[in-house]
Amino acid sequence: MPPALPEELERLAAALQQDSATAETAASIFTNSGRFRSDWASRHQLRADSLSLPIPRNQGLHPTGCDLQSANLAFQFEWREGHSVPWRAEYQVRVEGVLDADNALFELQDHWRLDTDMYGPDRRQHEDPPATASREPHPLFHFQRGGHAQTAFAAAEFLPGAPCTIQGVWRGLMQSPGPRIPVLPLDPILAIDFCLSQNDGVIWRRLHNIPEYYTVVEDAQERLWRPFFNSLQDAAFRRAWFGPSLLI
Repeated sequence: MPPALPEELERLAAALQQDSATAETAASIFTNSGRFRSDWASRHQLRADSLSLPIPRNQGLHPTGCDLQSANLAFQFEWREGHSVPWRAEYQVRVEGVLDADNALFELQDHWRLDTDMYGPDRRQHEDPPATASREPHPLFHFQRGGHAQTAFAAAEFLPGAPCTIQGVWRGLMQSPGPRIPVLPLDPILAIDFCLSQNDGVIWRRLHNIPEYYTVVEDAQERLWRPFFNSLQDAAFRRAWFGPSLLI
């Protein structure tokens, strides 16, 4: 991982400025650039509470008739010397919308995340206080619905929930914690690129036709994924990445 990751993010932001659909994303990166530089120089960490993203395309949305208002990305990334993969690479996406249902107005949020298992045997002893192992298998880097942002959103006046003053029989979407699906590790550059591709593939394809954008993403892939794929030669690393259920 190079010492110039904040500068690489600024290169990405400069390319994002070339498309009006991602100008706010670029502005969010530039707003955080000073803190990115200082945090990376002092402890090889990067953190952002809210980077603006283009909202997802209106396709397959639930509930029917909802109107999306905003999307953002929060992340925490940390690199430690002597490791071939990030120590922490966590990304939380939140999408907000509303549903005008005539006699009621519903505030809506959707959440998904790319998470790091900080409870594996090589990591939990470094936590303060030391963490205990998870009950369910957690791949080292994994995709999962929900996250802390969803927990906070559902903690107050959330429907359906108890107690509830609405009567009758209703149908609702339910969400469980699993599955936790292993994913490649991402640095903030690759995470932003991934989020853009998932929210609006049309915008993402336009960006990949911009040489400056394509180059900075390609450089990040080469920098992060070549050591990762080399590490997959080791069976213990494969088990950690895929989760304890992998027996090879």
